[in-house]
Amino acid sequence: MNSVDMRNPVRVACLISGGGRSVVNLHEKIISAHIPARIVLVACTRANVAGIGAAAALGLETCEITALPTDTLDDRLDAALEKSGAELIVLAGYLRLFRVARWKNRCINIHPSLLPRFGGRGMWGEHVHNAVLAAGETESGCTVHWADEHFDQGSIILRRPCAIDAGMNAAQLAARVFEEERHALPEAVSLVAHWLRHAGPRPKLNFEANQNQ
Repeated sequence: MNSVDMRNPVRVACLISGGGRSVVNLHEKIISAHIPARIVLVACTRANVAGIGAAAALGLETCEITALPTDTLDDRLDAALEKSGAELIVLAGYLRLFRVARWKNRCINIHPSLLPRFGGRGMWGEHVHNAVLAAGETESGCTVHWADEHFDQGSIILRRPCAIDAGMNAAQLAARVFEEERHALPEAVSLVAHWLRHAGPRPKLNFEANQNQ
């Protein structure tokens, strides 16, 4: 990144459904690692979400959008995102299927498994970690990918693996995976921010070159 990037940070809107710890971490890493991005909105479509309070405590702009009526939710969400001037949408623990059409190539998601395994509808939080453990896996991790119109199917930007210890439960695995998420999401935002400012090939994981990831 160069000084021009830092003077013209990419405007980021984050969508959440829970405690917002990924947003808090991202905000802190943007500052400490000098990532050329700025969170301009943290939004949710659920009532009484703790992450909204956490974001507000950091001085970030927040917005609660009521889920009902559902037939207008996508339009209302798009309107809020557009009003914020967002250039990049980050799905940071957002549990609904986001309508990507307006934000194609400008929306990324983080998922708590090594996609393409253990993704899809209903696979979130401890549902993912329980499935990973039930399958007898010895490794898990997280994935940041481009969002599309399907759950967890967009092309992968990066993955960070972690080992699974014998006897580990879902909560312990979740904590270990989140330690990887703390690095993965800011790294992906940095990559995408650079791409948005300088074009070139869209960030995408090369599996052949990253067989150990």
